[in-house]
Amino acid sequence: MNAIKHSLVAAAALLAVQGAAFAQSSVTVYGKVDLGLVLDSGNAAGKSVRLSSGVSGGSRLGFKGVEDLGDGNKASFLLETGYCADSAAGAPNFCTGGQFMGRQVFGQLSGAFGAVSGGRQYGLGYLNLSTVDPFGTGYAGKANNLIDASGVRIDNSVHYVTPTFGGFSAAAELGFGEATGDWRKSRETGASATYASGPAYAGLSYYGLNNANGVGAARRNFTLGGTYDLGVVKLHALVQKSNGHPTGGATLDVLDLMGGATVPLAGGSVLASYIHHDDKGVLNHDASQWGLGYVYPLSKRTSLYTAYAHISNRNGATFTVGNATEGGTGHNAFDFGCVHNF
Repeated sequence: MNAIKHSLVAAAALLAVQGAAFAQSSVTVYGKVDLGLVLDSGNAAGKSVRLSSGVSGGSRLGFKGVEDLGDGNKASFLLETGYCADSAAGAPNFCTGGQFMGRQVFGQLSGAFGAVSGGRQYGLGYLNLSTVDPFGTGYAGKANNLIDASGVRIDNSVHYVTPTFGGFSAAAELGFGEATGDWRKSRETGASATYASGPAYAGLSYYGLNNANGVGAARRNFTLGGTYDLGVVKLHALVQKSNGHPTGGATLDVLDLMGGATVPLAGGSVLASYIHHDDKGVLNHDASQWGLGYVYPLSKRTSLYTAYAHISNRNGATFTVGNATEGGTGHNAFDFGCVHNF
């Protein structure tokens, strides 16, 4: 009888261990505090000097979790809201356009089949752009001062990402416009194919936005970019073609070209890029930007940064130098600040 009891206890213990192994889960709290001094000039109203939150990347508080479902399958989630580190402004601002949890909110299932996620999440075109940009779409020199970054975050969206094969992967996205009677109205679509292995990255992405009236395309972006790390310098290059017919606006026909570099120096990294914006439409709003920056890590979590960028506008163009969370006020900008990740 005792032998039977011991066998039952051993079996129960084994099942408990196996159950724990298949149901492992974790929740992580993370965030970023970014404060920088920003000096803008080139505006008819004069200069702007301010302390800003989110110069290199938006100050944020996030929660992410994952549960092991067994057989290599996982369920995960991410909830992320912005906040204003310079003023602690709450609703309706949150330094994210008035949206609580306005940065990202999505759930995901992943496994050998790839990953499927749904919610508010980064667009595939934006992820490609931010990967190739030396400034990572932050600081004064960010590429999207001139290069279109529509679909930064897409509401009501579903993503599918394939497994990676030899460094190659592909993805597709659909953001529902959720308009009764016309499911194409304000619909957002996207796709990407990327290669990332060793020192090389290459990405081709598409983003499309239907007009609010559901007829025609408001905007289409095709972006091809890549980086290659030679050790002494990392090279960056990108080309984007944008076209479309915005409701009530001029026909879009734009070609953007970017070249850049990241250079290790004195324990930190020099960031540099040049962008040519060629507006082939009737407005002919051409522009160019050059940017230069330096990031110095004080630790694995904390860095100092500085950056400067200048935009030359032509034919009535009015582009301004912004940063990760601001559009800027003039065609020159200088940043100096500190960012801490936790």
